[in-house]
Amino acid sequence: MNKLFNTAILMFSMSFLIACSSGSSREITPELIEANEYHQKSLDIREELMEIEKQLKDAEIDYSALKEKLKIWDKDIIEVPGFEHSHDDEHQRKYHVHNPLKPFSDEEHLNYQKMMYEEIVQIHEQMKVSLDADVMS
Repeated sequence: MNKLFNTAILMFSMSFLIACSSGSSREITPELIEANEYHQKSLDIREELMEIEKQLKDAEIDYSALKEKLKIWDKDIIEVPGFEHSHDDEHQRKYHVHNPLKPFSDEEHLNYQKMMYEEIVQIHEQMKVSLDADVMS
């Protein structure tokens, strides 16, 4: 019984060590740094959209098509390896990502974050137009 208990403790300890160290093995490259810059800009815009959504709702403006685009974007956005957020950070965002990372190369991560940034910029522009159109009428 004691041997079984010791084996269980050893297995748990090894699993814990592997789990804790598995995320830190990737080198931070210039591509990943730039990808994270795009990611952070995307999150800044996404947080602005939270306020615009509130304004659209308050003005009773139908933005259901844009809301669907935003839902898809929310499902597709991923963090950049090596820059995963922590809930212990001093700077807490209203919006942050919990989607699993994709097995991309550093260059693919950069291109993906650029694409996601371009998409959120378009959604932002479309929502602003919807809000501005209501103000103008």
